[in-house]
Amino acid sequence: MALEHSNLDSAIPYASGPASAPGDADWSEFRKVAEGALRKSEAVLRAVTENTPDWLFLLDETLHVRFMNRPFGPNRPELVLGRAFLDFIPQDLRAGMEEIYGRALATGVPTRLELRKPGPDGSLGNFEHRIMPVVEGGVVRSLTVAVTDVTERKRVENELRTQVRILETMQEGVVLVDPANHAIRLTNPTFDRMFGYATTELLGRSIEPLFSMLTVQRRRLARALEGSKTGEIVPVEFECARKDGTRFVAACVVTPLSMNGSEHWLAVVNDVTERKQMEREIIEIANREQQRIGSDLHDGLGQELTGIALMLKGVVAQLRKEGSAAHHDVEEVIGLVNNAIESTRTLARGLSPVGSGRGNLGAALQTLGARVGERFGVHVTTRLDFDEPLRLSESAAAHVYRIVQEALTNVVRHSGAQEILIRLETSDSELRFQIDDNGSGFAQLPLDRPGGLGLKIMRYRAQMLGGDLVIESTGDGGTSVRCSCPLDFTVEVERGDFA
Repeated sequence: MALEHSNLDSAIPYASGPASAPGDADWSEFRKVAEGALRKSEAVLRAVTENTPDWLFLLDETLHVRFMNRPFGPNRPELVLGRAFLDFIPQDLRAGMEEIYGRALATGVPTRLELRKPGPDGSLGNFEHRIMPVVEGGVVRSLTVAVTDVTERKRVENELRTQVRILETMQEGVVLVDPANHAIRLTNPTFDRMFGYATTELLGRSIEPLFSMLTVQRRRLARALEGSKTGEIVPVEFECARKDGTRFVAACVVTPLSMNGSEHWLAVVNDVTERKQMEREIIEIANREQQRIGSDLHDGLGQELTGIALMLKGVVAQLRKEGSAAHHDVEEVIGLVNNAIESTRTLARGLSPVGSGRGNLGAALQTLGARVGERFGVHVTTRLDFDEPLRLSESAAAHVYRIVQEALTNVVRHSGAQEILIRLETSDSELRFQIDDNGSGFAQLPLDRPGGLGLKIMRYRAQMLGGDLVIESTGDGGTSVRCSCPLDFTVEVERGDFA
């Protein structure tokens, strides 16, 4: 009635003029205007109610349907009018629904509830009922009911709750970062605990103070993000800082993620400090054992063989004095012993090339290049460009040497190269070394296969130096193996302390 009254007021042509009693012609014109306004109002109401996604009902005081906007499954509105609303509710829910609807009639308080029941197509779904009492003269005369199918919304909500539970129970840390300003948008509890922060404390903060983003690590992160776009998962390691100032090593898998039209970085983080320390200890134990064996060969077996050779020379001199022809056989034995001495010393140098008393890294690489050239018939050039002395720990120098050694081994075995260039240089607080060849490139280089043990060991040694290993095919068909690492890190690599 209120809607009709409003339309009538706006339609009366003399409503704002002087009061006067209308004649028959005026009343006829008035009825036409009023009927037109009413039809327009009904058309608007019908358009709104028929096109809303909700089912709209008007119930009287006895909960019978007086209005329905659109079919509810097989139930057309004209067949529903006058029927009890509870007839459309499953039998097991009717008692509870009757109580709820009766309370709304009695109190005039709006009510919202959700039911899980068969939908119009018969399948089980979730439906929300919003009940609004219609009050006239202080008395509830009827109820308007809006029924919404919220099945899809509930499914999405359940999926989100499941995802949240998964994030909360993950042993790995998860962080979502806005690359535009490096602000943290989401973390899971493990990530917060890993860095020593309370839940939600990191939200909105920059992620940079948590990670030591050295130049080499930024390059590795860029390659990881680029590789992830093609489906390649590239782990990246960072030295990280906790809230209390302690540090640890984190292994991250980073991937781009589009959210609401914006690009983000999603990172899964593991604290690998203990693992890295154990791996470092294993490598260092292996290096020390190699050095010990090398020293034993050089100073133990080598010296004993030298003593045997000297004693045999005395025997030869005595046999010559006696005129015995046996001195020729003994001289041959001396030659074999001397060969064994040289082989022992060569093996000792290979086991401990840059250890105590073996010379510096540059000299060791030059000796390695010369030995490879002589043995395999290739031309090896070694270029050194750094200020003396090169400040490297013994352990770091051993890692550099072994990376170069492994690269040379793969080149001469698989590439067919005739020219090899070894370069070692320092600049901008970085140590860089590179091995280039003119061989066949990747196609026949087992080192480039993901499962190649040689590549894994080389990459691990590079990470031990705080650096990054890159293997690429060159323009002329050969291969380039490059490694860059911070000089400060290589000087201190022997400490093995990340905590």
